[in-house]
Amino acid sequence: MSRPTDRRRPPALLIILLIFLAIAAIILMVRHDAGTVFGMSSHDFSRLAMMLAVLAFVGAGIFGRSTPYRDVIQGILFWTLAIVVLVGLYAFRYELGMVGGRIVGALVPGTPVAGVLSGESDPGSVVIVRNSGGHFGVRATIDDAPMALMVDTGATFVTLTPGAAAEIGIDPATLDYVVPIQTANGTIRAASIRLGRIAIGPIERQDVPALVAPRGALDQSLLGLSFLDKLGGYSIRGDRLVLHP
Repeated sequence: MSRPTDRRRPPALLIILLIFLAIAAIILMVRHDAGTVFGMSSHDFSRLAMMLAVLAFVGAGIFGRSTPYRDVIQGILFWTLAIVVLVGLYAFRYELGMVGGRIVGALVPGTPVAGVLSGESDPGSVVIVRNSGGHFGVRATIDDAPMALMVDTGATFVTLTPGAAAEIGIDPATLDYVVPIQTANGTIRAASIRLGRIAIGPIERQDVPALVAPRGALDQSLLGLSFLDKLGGYSIRGDRLVLHP
């Protein structure tokens, strides 16, 4: 009795792979002047096409064996769906990142959100979500001490409460309170200091002029223009404050 021969089906996925690469090449040629393909840069699209080609090549090796056609079709549908999902996630990465950033901001108010979660095209930007009180509170680091500040674009200087100053090693009792500043309750006199470092997420600035308010003048330390003006810019978009490095 003769041994049955090992028959292999035609490499259907290999043919599909060649067709896919040909279509991708045509799209790149047609859209070359535009510079974008399906919302992606031509460079990113070509990289994605090569990655999918590798996946298809591996799939051709798997499904090109003596496998029922139904299983081959199911495999093709699975990989097609996976590719569509991956492309969709990539195309909407900024929108998805923004949703994730909003969730983080809601769960932990004042947390600086950067990178993909910020939903910004500039990975160095930091987003702060407005808190339930309608203010932009932010968790910052001043001279290696974690500190909560309220963003106040009407304050000329970063202004610390006496307690916050003590946390970074400054004795409020030794300061000269001679700088007049206007508050909602009238004019007060604050003490001038310089902060070695302020960091909000990946954004960091050094040697920042600041003030220390007298005891009882402020309920919370303020992040004023002496820090904000050192940035590339800042903007308010609805309930989001974006700090640009």
